[in-house]
Amino acid sequence: MSQFRPGGASSAPGRHLGYSPWCVPTNMGGVKCVVVREALREHEPMAWDFVMNFARDNDLQVVDACLLPDAAG
Repeated sequence: MSQFRPGGASSAPGRHLGYSPWCVPTNMGGVKCVVVREALREHEPMAWDFVMNFARDNDLQVVDACLLPDAAG
């Protein structure tokens, strides 16, 4: 769900990749993961199926969760 843009790299690592707002790579509690918005299921069912089948085919853990923004301190 990301796009590679050759020659688009700048000084920051990973700037040559553009991520979909539906699937966002992140790190939670020291675990690398990808957050997939459930709205993708209704917006683009084939993309949802692709992501879920990719996870299943690669024995990846899938967790249904509700992510809340961090509380402002």
